[in-house]
Amino acid sequence: MKNSSNRTDIRYECIRILRDVDEKEVFAQERISERCLQKDLSKPDKRLLKELTSGVILCRLSLDTVIAFFSKVSFNKIEPWVRYALRLGLYQIMYLDRIPASAAVDTSVELVKKLVRRADAVKFTNAILRSAERSIRNKSAQGQEVSDLRKAFYRRKNSWCVFQYPILPDPIGQPSSYIAINYNHPEWLIHRWMNRYGKEKTIEICRINNLPSRVFLRINQRKISLQEFMVLLRKNGIQSQTMNDAVLVDTIAIPEIPGFAEGLFYVQDISAMRIAHFLKPEEFNVVLDMCAAPGGKATHIAEILGNTGKVYALDRSHKRLQLLKENCQRMGYRTIYVVCGDASENKAPFKGPFDRVLIDAPCSNTGVFSRRIEARWRLGKEDIHKLASLQYSILKTGAALLEADGSLVYSTCSIEPEENQDVIKKFLNSEPYFCLDAEEYYLPSRETGDGGYMARLRKSHTSNS
Repeated sequence: MKNSSNRTDIRYECIRILRDVDEKEVFAQERISERCLQKDLSKPDKRLLKELTSGVILCRLSLDTVIAFFSKVSFNKIEPWVRYALRLGLYQIMYLDRIPASAAVDTSVELVKKLVRRADAVKFTNAILRSAERSIRNKSAQGQEVSDLRKAFYRRKNSWCVFQYPILPDPIGQPSSYIAINYNHPEWLIHRWMNRYGKEKTIEICRINNLPSRVFLRINQRKISLQEFMVLLRKNGIQSQTMNDAVLVDTIAIPEIPGFAEGLFYVQDISAMRIAHFLKPEEFNVVLDMCAAPGGKATHIAEILGNTGKVYALDRSHKRLQLLKENCQRMGYRTIYVVCGDASENKAPFKGPFDRVLIDAPCSNTGVFSRRIEARWRLGKEDIHKLASLQYSILKTGAALLEADGSLVYSTCSIEPEENQDVIKKFLNSEPYFCLDAEEYYLPSRETGDGGYMARLRKSHTSNS
């Protein structure tokens, strides 16, 4: 479907992605990237598509709370296309500064006209958005200007969107509900974090999670030095800076960075870059990466090994393994052997033994919410324990494949103890030949990267019990 204007067309693309993310459980960033690779979108179009789609997903709970406040129809009874159009219009009204409110309302109404084609739905959409817009008293109030927190929705830094009415829960009487709605995280998760970290630290974590993810590049030292790559970026007018051995670049489409097709770099967070070094692979080691796709850690291990050793990259997803193969080919790694198989319950298609085993286990993603923006809404309270069971099963499988005197690293991008320290404690209590060599636990930070956990275990010839 082609819309009457380019601006409306971008919003139509956005609303289609939003519905796919919810109903087909696709990853938002993957779908956005796929759409941006098509040649019919200009750079401003791509930026707007990413801003609108990511913003609506991120701020969903705040948006839905405002919609429900102004709607006479129960929120769950609002038909899907109307719900997405309302979220899209309201996000622009509340959180963006360059788009006039009238344009935000009009384009959402036009979407409903085209997608629903019923006068009552059009009238409903228009009424909700105009009522919400009229009730805003200060769209970008500073913190000191906010007198009633129940009326103020957090935007960014010290900016708040203040309504005429108290829409939010009481922050004193219902702190977890207030934080959940205002900072857009599931309330059950906020409750957990408040018990563990306290109120202020929980809000800080939420704020970091809601910031745009930073783009870090791990330079392929086999092909280019860090200094040479920085020169290449400067020649192409790309703002960047170094952080340890990584390069931080301004927000940009990855294929537009020079050297992508030639395999000069791999996009990887700085916290994830630490894991391969934490494994301590040595020359001629045979290494098993048990949950390898799309290949960030496997290619990093291969880089550390140089032209020695072998890396067996195991994953059960054919689609993600294809991406791993493409990354290996792009970056020029020929010592990585890709294998499709299940890493749990002793199903791995190997007999071993391996000198090193890496288990970057599937997890809740609570340490990487800024990157996987839809993950917070897909995660349920019961999932934590289900994941811990799976993680323990994969750990047992990997441990059985490890050579005596070898090292195994277990890592997650979760900040939940049940998926991290508790899994390791349970394992060590049942495996007398293993001991904890080192572990690190880190919360998400703008300086140190994503949140997560890693533990290095050593296997000995004799029991440690």
